[in-house]
Amino acid sequence: MALSTLLRTPVLAGRVFTQHVLKYGSLSCMQRPLASMVPRMVPSMVPISQHAFKEATHTPITNSVRSFRTSPVRLSDEKPHDHSKLWVIEKSVAALMVPLLPLGLLIPNKLFDSVIAILICAHSFWGLEAIAIDYVRASVVGPILPKIALGLVYLISIAMLGGLFYIIGHDDGLANTIKQIWAIKSDRQKS
Repeated sequence: MALSTLLRTPVLAGRVFTQHVLKYGSLSCMQRPLASMVPRMVPSMVPISQHAFKEATHTPITNSVRSFRTSPVRLSDEKPHDHSKLWVIEKSVAALMVPLLPLGLLIPNKLFDSVIAILICAHSFWGLEAIAIDYVRASVVGPILPKIALGLVYLISIAMLGGLFYIIGHDDGLANTIKQIWAIKSDRQKS
């Protein structure tokens, strides 16, 4: 890390710095006695640093790397959707179903049955929609099949909600229907 920081600084990687190092580090300077060089070297360092800081504005290391963006490119003019709120709602619905399903079976009434029907349909809809969007992509299967798949997801969800509300309104309700299904015994258990 220190080496990369050192190489990225304009002073050490700039063209002007390299020229000054070659100029002042040449063999002709070294052939003179050391005592005669010391007084001249101290004032000569000031122009080197001034030129190196002013003129060297880029480094070859950073210029060789292409710039890239971490944000997605907008392909349409519509406002982007905030999916984080939907994610929180999906997880809240799933967490809310855990206590409500046993509670709805223990206390069968139309209110609990209606809430459970709505939660089950919403949870199923989001799951089926995610499957249709993830696995039936337009780039893989063409532009028509994804629209048909999403239409089927909507149709299945509406039919499921309508069927559950029919059971709640015109039959015994969800909890009693589930209890009746559990009460069915096979022929082996009857004898």
